[in-house]
Amino acid sequence: MASEAQDQTVSFSSTELLALGGFALYFSWMFIVFFWLFCEFPPEAPTELRDFVQFFVFAAVPIGYLALNALAKRSSFNVFSLPCKIAEAVCASLLPTVALAMYLGLMVPLPIVCAANFLAGAAAAAIQLSWLDVYSRLRTSYYSRFTGLSLFAGGLLFSLAAFSPAFMQPLSAIVFIVISVVLISYASHHAPRNDERAPLESIDSTWRFTTEIEPSFFVFGVVFGITFVFLFNNGAEPVILGLIATLVGSLAVAILSIVDKQFSITVYQRALVVVTVCACIVVPFVSYPAQIACSCVVTASWAMFMAINYGYVVKKCVIAWESPLFRQAPLRLVFPAFGFAVGWALASFLTVQFGAHSDVFMIMRLVVAVLLVATIMIFFPSNEHHTTDGLSPDGVKVQKTVVTVDKTEKELFEERCAAVAKLYQLSPRETEILGYLARGRNAAYIQEELVISPHTVKSHIYNIYRKLDIHSQQKLMDFVEDFPLD
Repeated sequence: MASEAQDQTVSFSSTELLALGGFALYFSWMFIVFFWLFCEFPPEAPTELRDFVQFFVFAAVPIGYLALNALAKRSSFNVFSLPCKIAEAVCASLLPTVALAMYLGLMVPLPIVCAANFLAGAAAAAIQLSWLDVYSRLRTSYYSRFTGLSLFAGGLLFSLAAFSPAFMQPLSAIVFIVISVVLISYASHHAPRNDERAPLESIDSTWRFTTEIEPSFFVFGVVFGITFVFLFNNGAEPVILGLIATLVGSLAVAILSIVDKQFSITVYQRALVVVTVCACIVVPFVSYPAQIACSCVVTASWAMFMAINYGYVVKKCVIAWESPLFRQAPLRLVFPAFGFAVGWALASFLTVQFGAHSDVFMIMRLVVAVLLVATIMIFFPSNEHHTTDGLSPDGVKVQKTVVTVDKTEKELFEERCAAVAKLYQLSPRETEILGYLARGRNAAYIQEELVISPHTVKSHIYNIYRKLDIHSQQKLMDFVEDFPLD
């Protein structure tokens, strides 16, 4: 059973490859529409105006997450419904359509361009959430592999589109996003774990976050937003260098996941803080080429941050699978998105007041980097508040005590099983099967005792191993036997 569970997680299923390609198409659309199409176009538009117009797309992303969170509280809402997917495809196609019209020489009023930007940002939130929900239903535990490789492949597709003729770039964006939305619908219906997920109508959620990490997510977003404005203001070459740098960060995350190097999200965040802050501190004191290079380091960190954060979003939703991911995840995703929008707005304001290349702009990057360090020092705990399996103690300190009441071995065993089931949020049936496995019973025995099919038994055993991050029955038995009781 252990080898079967490992084979299912290591190999790429056809559905995962399809989903990877669809998510990559989304990222390539995002790179083109969010950062590339308007960095030097229209040429007669001042930099300040381009910054202002582009702000609408980044402001809409956190607003989109908040709207999705509100809708998700209604059991009748389904992000995979046909009307939702049509609306997403239309809204996401409007901005590249506007760009295409402008490339063809048509005059497009400024309010329409701003509205198209806003709708693109809102659609991005819904499409991104949909892909993460699809991935939560694939039979794998290598969560950052999917997000890292998708972001990497999206960067490659963007690189190809960026070097195509100008009028082809918005057309490419439209094709990319329409195919991505179509693939969402297909992959959602054919995900191998659809029969194991919580009902789409379920709005019960046991997923909680510690408050320590949310402020750091916000400040990270601010740093990344300011950095992208700096590249955006310097034209097409710095932008494409910055976006190509994301290939390095996303590929690094994917490789770490593939070779099964698991670290807690807190460890990753601390490493990213060091890299990001060092790059921001150096910027005001180096030459222009070195400033671009440091900014590329920050965009690589942004790619790592995105891939890691998305991977943990999926992992935590799967562990606490009381309701679908699209009902649980929006509030987690809104913090870095809101920070990015604030960073973009702040940098745009400084551009208007002091110019795109003023010393004040550089000083602000330095100040925000110091703020990030201060946020980490104030809010991050001294130890890892997230374990490598994605669980968090939700800020509750658990003290281990010695059991002094005399109990039988059977009673202690049952209490340990119940404690494990509660901590790792096993379903009632999984809890029942956990007891059999911890006693050394095999799948055939469990099947006969519970009068269920072999497939159902194997599915439950696989879920138990996955949630506990254990790959053999002997390790599970040892784990339960040694589990401390409060």
